[in-house]
Amino acid sequence: MSQQWVEASWPEALQALHARVAATAPQEAVASSADWREEFARWVRGASLEERNRAQAAAWERLSPGERTPAELLFLLSTLNELLWPYEDPRPGLLKQLLARQRAAVTALRDAGDMENAERIQRESTVTLSTVLTRYLKRHPEALSTLVRDVPCTYDGRALRFQDTVEVDLKYVMGTGAKSVDLLEQLRALLPDTREGGRDKLTDFIRTRAARIPWREASEVLGERLFSLATSEDGRGGMRGFLACYPNGRKEPDWCSRAGLLLARTVEVGGPPAVVENLCDLLTLFDAPPVDGLRGALGALVQSDFETAADLGHARFVLDHCQGTMRKSEPALALALLWLEERLFRASIRRGVPEAFERRARARAKLESLPGFTHLVWLAEECAEMWPRFRTPARPGLDGLVAWRKEVTWRMGRKPVLRKAAIEFLLWCAPDEASSEAELATLALVRNATDRRLVRRMLEHPSPRARFRARAIQSYLQAGAGQGKHAPPIEPSEPTTLTASLRHLHATRAVPVGGRTWLRDRDLEDLLVGAVGRMESEVAQRHPQRFREETSELVAGLLEGLRSELEHVQTALGSLVASPLSLSMAVHRQPAPSTEGGTEVAFVVSVEREGFVRTRRVVRVPVAKLEQRGEGQWLPTFRLGRDRLDALLARTEAAFCLFLVPAFVRPELWVMPARLARALMESQGALSGVPREAAQGASRSLAQWLVYDVLGLWVGDERPDVVEAAREGDSAAEFVVDLTVR
Repeated sequence: MSQQWVEASWPEALQALHARVAATAPQEAVASSADWREEFARWVRGASLEERNRAQAAAWERLSPGERTPAELLFLLSTLNELLWPYEDPRPGLLKQLLARQRAAVTALRDAGDMENAERIQRESTVTLSTVLTRYLKRHPEALSTLVRDVPCTYDGRALRFQDTVEVDLKYVMGTGAKSVDLLEQLRALLPDTREGGRDKLTDFIRTRAARIPWREASEVLGERLFSLATSEDGRGGMRGFLACYPNGRKEPDWCSRAGLLLARTVEVGGPPAVVENLCDLLTLFDAPPVDGLRGALGALVQSDFETAADLGHARFVLDHCQGTMRKSEPALALALLWLEERLFRASIRRGVPEAFERRARARAKLESLPGFTHLVWLAEECAEMWPRFRTPARPGLDGLVAWRKEVTWRMGRKPVLRKAAIEFLLWCAPDEASSEAELATLALVRNATDRRLVRRMLEHPSPRARFRARAIQSYLQAGAGQGKHAPPIEPSEPTTLTASLRHLHATRAVPVGGRTWLRDRDLEDLLVGAVGRMESEVAQRHPQRFREETSELVAGLLEGLRSELEHVQTALGSLVASPLSLSMAVHRQPAPSTEGGTEVAFVVSVEREGFVRTRRVVRVPVAKLEQRGEGQWLPTFRLGRDRLDALLARTEAAFCLFLVPAFVRPELWVMPARLARALMESQGALSGVPREAAQGASRSLAQWLVYDVLGLWVGDERPDVVEAAREGDSAAEFVVDLTVR
């Protein structure tokens, strides 16, 4: 029955030929093979595709393990070129099976004493096997490992050789562009089994061909393969080989960020220790600008909560790994490491871990040779003690924060190396609740051009939080502040602030920081800032010709220009944001108040999702314009009454001042917190004017404030009565701007 089933599987035109082959005696097989080939060639010329497929399936059935006569093996080997075409998916273990059948046929001839024909069949069938394998790889390059499974190989610089006989010319089967990634990965998988003499040559070939692939085309596919290794418990050795073959990956910021996020998540949920080790090891391989794997590894712990972690073992391993790979000339990393060790120490003490004191002592002993080590330890301990209090009712008082910032400035500002360490540490590691104090302390530490260059370099920091804070401080420094000429005054009873955005959402204590999700796209931020900036620049450049107009008319033109620009932005949102997003603006003008010069704008921001209002908050903005005393002589103050600011601040802390000015340093309008404007007036002893020079140094542009603070939901009063008071009643604003994000 078995023989009848096999014979029936051949096409009808080949069944008679196969029966004759199977009946041929072994000693007559070589002599009869010429007639077989001639008859088979005639069948090939007239065979249909369906018949070829049936013949291929039958041939593979006969090549599978089992007893075969020498004549049948010779027939199969001589017809492989036509029988095995890659019409279908490649057969697993194809090369191993073909080599086994070749070996059986040649051995049978040698045992019969026919050495000449044995050598000839060996040569001819080897060429055939090379042709068949090359043909399959040309069509299925991703199946190399499947085809050549368990067959030893080597590489001579041109061809991949299996058992030193079957060759595959890699340049012939290699595709172009991203198509070649599959085959390169298959070749990389062969490296451990490649003979040592050819392993280095094969590695060089993979690296050379990978360098020709446009990186953007291949990085996504390669990234998935790298992280599949990183997240498998036995993939540690493969990661180093992977990056040895694709050295561009060492400079890939997205890969470094993804490794840091995966490490943070694995530590948070208590994932497998082997994966933690893999990711730590992977992060050490990102060592070329603009990526920094060591900062990525530490960043995985910066925002972690040791108090609620189920197990501190992962955090201990990451810290030990970072300390073992840290460059000794990195005081900022040392400071972050000391702070994390201090947090780990305090969490361990609360859990009763017996070796907590010994661990902290060992960690500090390894770093005590650093310059300013005593001050680094002091700042680490201070921040580990103070920053968690911002989340509790025991939040530090304002006077205490002023004194703390002064001591930080005194201790860390004496030497450039300490300033450098503290600036990066404060911008990187401070929690969101303490960001105001960290940024103000950073401003006090920026003393010269070197420090300002460090702030600029922080714009490329691996941490998004550090980049955001550095952007705000860079904007402040570019406006001319912090350079000694117009330093903002310091009021001992109330800390000064760059803008109310530096206090972030914890000032309102209403919406968690996670609420700012839709504005994280950099392209969208740039689009919005550019749109508002164009309108702002035009208003500033036209101010010398229009300052004599009523303030309310200037504000009306400003808001109309802003509304028009945001309409243009709305048309471009579809191509920039993955989720559907709608940004609309409506301006409502109410009867002007009876008081002279009382022009005010109320920005009401509503964020809705599927018709449900997630948050609605208001920001009150009194407006003042700068006027001339004579031709080209601008007044030294803005006309703004202290009693007006006092009344506004009594209603809400979400109050800012907008100053309409000509393009002095840059073509922009100035925005500053109303409380800071009130402090400037008090320090100058003024009752009805904000000093122009001081305001210039402490303000930021309208575009940055409107995008990053108002639309970013960092500011605003969410109390319903305050929102309604801005719209109606005796304290209503003249202009109400409704900004709705859906």
